[in-house]
Amino acid sequence: MSVHKRKIGAYTGILFIFIIAFVTMLICTKSSPLYPLNDWVDANTYLTIGRGMLQGKVPYRDLYEQKGPLLYMLHAGAACISDDSFFGVYILESLACALFLWETKYLMEINGCEGKLWLLPLTALAVYSSEAFCHGDSAEELCLPLTLGAYIIGYRAVTGMAGKDGRRAFVLGLLAGAVIWIKLTFLGVFAAAFIAVLAECRRKHGEVLRTAALCVLGAFAASLPVVIYFGLNNAQDDLFSVYFYDNIFRYSGDDRGLFHNIADGWNFSRIFMTVPFCIICAGILLIQLTKDRRRSIYYIGSVLLMFGTVFAGHGSYQYYPLAMAVFVPQGVCLIINTVQKLLKGRGAVLPKYTGAFLCAAALAADAALCYKLSRNVYLMKYDRSCLPQYHFAELMDGEGDMLNYGFIDGGFYLAAGEVPEYRYFCRNNMSVPEMTAAQEHYVSSHMPEYIVTRSDKKTPERSFDGYTLVATKGLSYYDKYFNYFLFRLNENSDRRSFSIE
Repeated sequence: MSVHKRKIGAYTGILFIFIIAFVTMLICTKSSPLYPLNDWVDANTYLTIGRGMLQGKVPYRDLYEQKGPLLYMLHAGAACISDDSFFGVYILESLACALFLWETKYLMEINGCEGKLWLLPLTALAVYSSEAFCHGDSAEELCLPLTLGAYIIGYRAVTGMAGKDGRRAFVLGLLAGAVIWIKLTFLGVFAAAFIAVLAECRRKHGEVLRTAALCVLGAFAASLPVVIYFGLNNAQDDLFSVYFYDNIFRYSGDDRGLFHNIADGWNFSRIFMTVPFCIICAGILLIQLTKDRRRSIYYIGSVLLMFGTVFAGHGSYQYYPLAMAVFVPQGVCLIINTVQKLLKGRGAVLPKYTGAFLCAAALAADAALCYKLSRNVYLMKYDRSCLPQYHFAELMDGEGDMLNYGFIDGGFYLAAGEVPEYRYFCRNNMSVPEMTAAQEHYVSSHMPEYIVTRSDKKTPERSFDGYTLVATKGLSYYDKYFNYFLFRLNENSDRRSFSIE
């Protein structure tokens, strides 16, 4: 094949990957323009803080939440695209999906599955239509290209593929550093890749210390934007006290012990990520049949280490298993390799344009089955006017500030075009007594003009002295139904001047 034709093929492959990514995300994530709003509380928290950063607010110090600063920086970038919707987040998710699929394509090529672009839409279907992909815009989703990149680096090392060990170690550290500043529980695959790279260096050159130092240097390079940002804002103490101390010691997730947590993770994986989970398990069985001991140890070790760091800490949420989807591409390769061996010598000569037909058919199947299988599509049927977020925003009409009281950010700040004035702008899963005390102080001092709260009952769980209930509206949230309540400060109520708590 000529160089010109190879370039055309490469560009066509990249274009196809972008089409898959944007189509898949268009259907599967609630951040898509097909949805009125991404009503997931976590996604709204990320975007609220990202929007706040564009107005000079500093995460942790001015707006309290426990996820990683790089996640907020990414959402600040998304807010630059659109400050009043999730369109920027949809672009962010689509780019992350495209990068994940590009890495999947590369992994297939080095596993002897080159030229099978039709597998990419089916891989996207398996991962992003699963129930673990709930709502969209999770840290698990956005980290998939980073963790898959780390897996590939380790895979190249154990298979003895040519490459500059120094560059490989630096990039591994760079990816690990980025993940550290997003969410701490995804480091299992990096540990496996790091061990693989060190073992290969020792076997070839014995430059273990140099390789380890370059990994650390890469992690430091990834950390520079975070260190500089919080240094310039004199908020280093807030960064470390909230993101590290509070996250590790004050997170109030359900923790019933190591063995229960692992069992919880196993059950959540098979229930909420059934097809990807089966692909991963099939990969574990099939890779042992290859009789490639090093590759087998690496894949199984990576899966076990990642499973441990994701699930061992505390009880699981539905979206946790999505982090394990990093191993789906390798599982797909192993399944295809096995099928090819079984069919060796039996395959018929295929027509010239069969590949293009299979790609088109797989893309159509991806779109159709994503719409059929994704749990998120129920929200497509709603217009913005049906949502309590926009109904309340219309009633407020840009007058006065608001407090999201007693629950995680419900999207009311975004709908109202407002950036919170209060550090504890919502409740989250942190066991922080001062959070409750601060929110009570805000309402007892009549600081917010409006208060939004929610309940699974038809009436609010409490009233607020000096406030009047002015609107009630309900909305389904998967299999739950919540009623939301808007309170407005009475005209005769004393309102104290604002001070950050």
